[in-house]
Amino acid sequence: MCGISGFIKRDTPSSTAALISMNDAIRHRGPDDEGYICLTDNRLKSYSGIRSTIAIKKNLPLLPTELVCNIGMAFSRLSILDLSEQGHQPMLNDTENIAITFNGEIYNYKELRAELINKGFRFKSKTDTEVILKGYECWGKEIVNKLNGMFAFSLLDVKKETLWLVRDRMGLKPLFYHQSENDITWSSELKSVLKANWIKPEINWDGLTANFYLQTTPSPITCFKNIFSLRPGRWMEINLKSFKINEQTYWQIPIGNTTKHISIDEAAEDLEDRLKHIVQFQSLADVPVISLMSGGIDSTTLTALLYSQQPSFQCYSMGFDGSGKNNDELPQAIAMAEKLGIRQKIHIIKPEEVFADIDNQIFHFEEPYCSLDPNLAASKYLHDEGFKVAINGNGADEVFGGYTYYNKVSSWSQRRKLQWMEPLLPSAGAYLKKVKNYLHLDTSGKYFAHTRSSMQYHHIKELFLSDHQKNISSLGQWLSPDDCFRNIHEALFYYDLKYSVSSHHVFRDDLSAMRYGLEMRYPYLDHTLIEWVASLPLSIRYDDKTTKPLLRKTAEKYLTKNNLSMQKKGFSFPMNEWMQHNTTIENYVIEQLEKLKKREIFNNKTIDRWWQSRKIPEGFLKIWQLVTTEAWLKSYID
Repeated sequence: MCGISGFIKRDTPSSTAALISMNDAIRHRGPDDEGYICLTDNRLKSYSGIRSTIAIKKNLPLLPTELVCNIGMAFSRLSILDLSEQGHQPMLNDTENIAITFNGEIYNYKELRAELINKGFRFKSKTDTEVILKGYECWGKEIVNKLNGMFAFSLLDVKKETLWLVRDRMGLKPLFYHQSENDITWSSELKSVLKANWIKPEINWDGLTANFYLQTTPSPITCFKNIFSLRPGRWMEINLKSFKINEQTYWQIPIGNTTKHISIDEAAEDLEDRLKHIVQFQSLADVPVISLMSGGIDSTTLTALLYSQQPSFQCYSMGFDGSGKNNDELPQAIAMAEKLGIRQKIHIIKPEEVFADIDNQIFHFEEPYCSLDPNLAASKYLHDEGFKVAINGNGADEVFGGYTYYNKVSSWSQRRKLQWMEPLLPSAGAYLKKVKNYLHLDTSGKYFAHTRSSMQYHHIKELFLSDHQKNISSLGQWLSPDDCFRNIHEALFYYDLKYSVSSHHVFRDDLSAMRYGLEMRYPYLDHTLIEWVASLPLSIRYDDKTTKPLLRKTAEKYLTKNNLSMQKKGFSFPMNEWMQHNTTIENYVIEQLEKLKKREIFNNKTIDRWWQSRKIPEGFLKIWQLVTTEAWLKSYID
């Protein structure tokens, strides 16, 4: 797990000072080492950096800031596998005409390594990075279909005169790029891309409105003009001479693929076996590993499976006040740890701790968001405790149908029959607006967006001034027509995986964890597990009565009845409650809103009206989205 960055300048070369600045901006992702490669006179030359290890500095010259080149690659290393200097990146092949920078983990790298050795390849390291490099030499682009893991990498092939940018199937590792006629600039984080002195940060209004609608900016767009996110399951190849770009999809979210006829009991046993194999794969590391256990079904099942394989395994649990009365599930987590006999690290968060560094936290997330991520505090705690890898239960809700809106599908389907009434109702008063908005949900995509957003369509329309109304009407472009899916449940499965994973949950997990040099791993988002679940009958995956019926069936063997039956709370700070009892937080919010109103971007009357409804959860979410918007504008645009 690391940070990668680089650039291709078509005509005018750039000073390597820009490359160093880009790498410095993501040094938190890789505090253990750094390295650089520049292409000059059609030759790849490696350099060390100020943060390189002593051994690397002895072998490689320091990259001078006055050097100019058309192609540069940079790397910040978090050592997880093969902690020696043999894992240094950028990594070259034996003939030194192919270079790679790689961020992520390949869980089946040992099997691929053995296969390549049988074909005559020899290895200098025990890293998964070298497996990708040798695999590319052996199989070409087909190597990407052989990889099981999370990854984003750039591969420069001097002989073929191409740069290959690749992102994993589910988008678990980020990869952003700026594209113009004269450059391709890429990095693991947006703040790094923006350090290139030829890029001017500008607002992408399509991205900002979509961000308000979906609680995230859906790939491939971002909130920055001309800066994109490489879509999950895709690769992009750039010809170094012509600058022609070839982008292709190598994997898609599987839908409409029911092939198995199986009972729920058989499926539950099969799921247990698969999860055991996956957690065994994903717990491999040359550094300490811990699991995040909230007390809910998802993370607790993984922790139980890990503990059954490794009795020395530990878990981490967070509480917000120690009572479990707010959003946390700490009492249930403590009870499960005692039942399992597993050692548990308990971390109690107080609002003062969260708000001590609030501006830097908001800056770090690179786009507006309606909340703060508890994983920032968790990652700092685990870093201070000496951990580098954490097993995360994210993804189970998306794969197995864990959100309550799965159980409200029948109700929505009945109300959809009244959709014809929507244009006949006046837009007068809060109640009628709410009714009209609900009747506006005439497709599964709109239903999904309604369940996920803190701002509904009519809220955004009320907020934006007339200059940006056209961006609101384009929100539906991210939603597929209903005839793509067999039913609404399958549509929600698709949308959850497409928008709630890589562009939302995991995107923020990655930023939170990597700020403190911590790697998150996601067993439920293993692509082979997703493909298997998609092959099951829909009747096993969803029953309109309970959430995650299949996962619950498997979890019965490991969890207490209390854990299985408790109400889903999610994993978020009780921000609204904190603000009502903390004047420091309230004053901060007021200050940011006043600054935002002076920009004359939004309708100030709407902002004032939302402030009056701040004490209800839905109202505070909209307010906090505006607070982070002001912080984002100040940090990146001003």
